[in-house]
Amino acid sequence: MENEIFDVVQIGYGPVGQTMAALLGKAGHNVAVFERWPETFNLPRAATFDHEIMRIFQDIGFAEKLEEKLVPVRNYLWVNGNRDVLLRIPYGGVDISGWENGYLMYQPEVEQALDETVKSYPTVEVNQGWVAENFIELDDYVEVTLRKGVVHAPGQWAPTNETRTVRARYLIGADGANSFTRNKLGIQSDNLGFESDFLVVDILPNDPLILSHLPEAYQVCDPKRPTTVISRLGTQHIRFEFMLLPGETKEELLDDEKIKSLLREWISPEQGTLIRKAVYRFSSNIAQTWQKDNIFLIGDAAHVTPPFMGQGMCTGIRDAKNLAWKLDLVLRNEAEKSLLESYTVERYDHCKGLVQMAIQLGKIICISDEKEVEARDQAFLSGNVPPFPDMPILTKGILHNNLNHEISSPVGELSLQGFVKYQGNVGRFDDVVTQGWTIISPKTDPRSVLSDSQIAQLEQIGMSFVHVSGEDNNNVVYDLHGKYEDYFNKRGVEAVIVRPDFYNFAAVTSLADLSSVVDDLLFQLHIKNSETII
Repeated sequence: MENEIFDVVQIGYGPVGQTMAALLGKAGHNVAVFERWPETFNLPRAATFDHEIMRIFQDIGFAEKLEEKLVPVRNYLWVNGNRDVLLRIPYGGVDISGWENGYLMYQPEVEQALDETVKSYPTVEVNQGWVAENFIELDDYVEVTLRKGVVHAPGQWAPTNETRTVRARYLIGADGANSFTRNKLGIQSDNLGFESDFLVVDILPNDPLILSHLPEAYQVCDPKRPTTVISRLGTQHIRFEFMLLPGETKEELLDDEKIKSLLREWISPEQGTLIRKAVYRFSSNIAQTWQKDNIFLIGDAAHVTPPFMGQGMCTGIRDAKNLAWKLDLVLRNEAEKSLLESYTVERYDHCKGLVQMAIQLGKIICISDEKEVEARDQAFLSGNVPPFPDMPILTKGILHNNLNHEISSPVGELSLQGFVKYQGNVGRFDDVVTQGWTIISPKTDPRSVLSDSQIAQLEQIGMSFVHVSGEDNNNVVYDLHGKYEDYFNKRGVEAVIVRPDFYNFAAVTSLADLSSVVDDLLFQLHIKNSETII
């Protein structure tokens, strides 16, 4: 319908855009997605994602189905030119999110699963083969003009005479590093100082046994040619990344004979099929703001990170999860629009921290000066290097500050998801108990220390109240492996408030303090009084 106003129009449908559309569709909002290409991309780009992203996929509802196509990361080795081990980055095992620390994937399989999930929601329409040409901001909505296109050959999109104009309360630009949305808004990006060209080669081996003879994830810090090898790009494929050296051209590296010579150390031509070759510029950019009025940027439209931590797609999916729960409250008229201003506040610093970590790793990997290489190798081999940095946490935004106006652990950190038993069901907490806003206490039902008014307002935003216990009682959530008991005891807290994006809003050392913390939450969320909602 020409006059229909969607809740959200989204430009772009890569994995970040797919996640955003799925989250909004699950919440029941009317979403129209437009994507330039008529089909999801059938070749891999990203190679890995972490436990937090798997929990988000669990939230959407397809994590267990996807799991059989993934390979948990066990070892990530850095070696020098002599193949001496410089660094073993710890991977493997179940992390705080209830999933393996990291996974290797074949991206088309992930996108296919996301696509099927998005299209299962009746309130989401996906329009593939459309490009945005213009948008204008009006008082109560954004009006977007789009044009239909056709693909005459791979990668060659051509416009037709068919156009469409749609309106939405909010517009989301999930349209990649060359974002039309960002450029149209005139938002500038800051270059954080790292650029390097790499040849990316993906191989489908003829015999799966070849995979067992290659390192799982291998970073060759060789000044002669910094190289990345990932032998588990999903369950069947191999990824190689070769840095271009000074004086080399893109055309030179894309030559098949050159590629064969680069692969010779790892795999011979007759052992596999080349399915993709491309030269990418690994860069580091971050948009100065990710919101202008009712328009938002997510994913590569907002930031680009070097791949050395495998956090590019992950960072974009965190954007989607963060923005989705805030839009949900506003679209349901339960929170003031000003809540959305926390999106850039929260995501910018978190993202910038990850980009800077990736840059530092890239600079170590890509050293070419012989003296610097010798000093680097000696430092690593002697153990004279700082420990691998921790993942950044949230430090600003919708978080509870202590009396010193600071956040203290575990606030801003990812919350625990353990295995539990509840009302006869056994599994991960989010599947068995609840998702979304949650207050968890090992002491008692958190409602016992809250007023009726507080409980009503919290229920208005979908808050769940959970008593988790080490006793197998059908009326409480049974902590199967003692993870929650250990979590609360180590941190010295009696309750946590968990946000829908799985970050802790607050933690209290005494349940007696929970009531005042809840008041702070309702204030920060700009929750409308339930009596005033029409």
